Amino acid sequence: MALELKFENHDLKFAARPRIAFVNGEEGDESDGKAASLLLRLRAESQWASNLSSLLELDYVALGWENNFSNGVNFNSKPLIPDTEGFDLNQALLSYSLSNNMELSIGREAVNLGTQRFVGTNSFWQNEQTLDMAAVQIGFGSASHISYRYVVNANRIQGEDAGAKLRPNDANFIQNEGLRPPQFLGDRDHQTHLLFTNVKEWDYSRVQAYFYKMHIEDALQLSNNTLGIRYEYKGRLGNFRPIGNAEVALQERPEAADNSSIRYINLEAGFGYRSNQLLVKYELLDENSQISFVTPLASLHDFNGWADKFLLTPAGGLQDYSGQYIWRNNPWQIDARYHTFSAADGSGSYGDEFDVDISFNITRETQILLRYGNFKSSSDSYADEERVFILLKYNL
Repeated sequence: MALELKFENHDLKFAARPRIAFVNGEEGDESDGKAASLLLRLRAESQWASNLSSLLELDYVALGWENNFSNGVNFNSKPLIPDTEGFDLNQALLSYSLSNNMELSIGREAVNLGTQRFVGTNSFWQNEQTLDMAAVQIGFGSASHISYRYVVNANRIQGEDAGAKLRPNDANFIQNEGLRPPQFLGDRDHQTHLLFTNVKEWDYSRVQAYFYKMHIEDALQLSNNTLGIRYEYKGRLGNFRPIGNAEVALQERPEAADNSSIRYINLEAGFGYRSNQLLVKYELLDENSQISFVTPLASLHDFNGWADKFLLTPAGGLQDYSGQYIWRNNPWQIDARYHTFSAADGSGSYGDEFDVDISFNITRETQILLRYGNFKSSSDSYADEERVFILLKYNL
């Protein structure tokens, strides 16, 4: 739901996104949870001069059923649904164009690079991940660009209230000695460099290359140097659309191990025909001496299943074999996926998961979405779990 007001050189937008979520675990009532949330967003875009613009985005998230889920700020032995309450300055960005091909920007930005596998906003959750940074982007060719960002802070989905210390009444207070686990910190101080290139000079192909040097002061073990390249092909032969993607990356984790080199591989192949699309995929987050490949700034919910079992890569690494079928017939869309998860070091299977989205577009901007994930474990390290999300969203 949204309302948009336009003034000369200024756009003001209001939006809302209500959602309810349910979790069913294998342990009975103690592992069941539910959450209700509402995101309200005010977005102001201004063009102050031909080469100077600004973006301001303010969010407020309200919660219901707060005693029936944990969210990273409060833990109460219920399942984790990481939506947090309160006001947030989501974006505050000032941009200056030096020429038609070069732009400088500074401030807080919602950054999505490539597929968001390494850097993304995690925007399925009500509170987005944003970065405090300075950036330069240079365009070249007909539709290509290279960008560099220096990041000093990551504003994570847990929000400003998820500080270093837990509350005394928190369910995890004693076992964690009063300290919040690093993966649930709302802010992480960074000295991070993000270099990303997108080359789109051909009709059906695209190449993306990147180098990320992440130094995370509040979670040093997740610091990493990652170098990678991705090739995407989307062809067209009448109603038939062949698809092929390949990506490889190498990572070092200097704070976790000396001179370790860890692989990432992503392979996808398939085709589209009329309203249908079928893909088979293989993703490897490898390990080296039980030090696994990590992606701490990724849109983590978008990968490796919607039950969110693998937000942290297991020490033995992760292999994800999956198939995806998409059917589109406006205003409807169905996106169904099946995953088989196993360790990269050959130590066995983690489990399987079936996911499905059913969406209906009410208008161009507004959509009803039902999201379902069902994880079946084959390892003592993970529990069976079903998750259901129902939301009415405006495409922010």
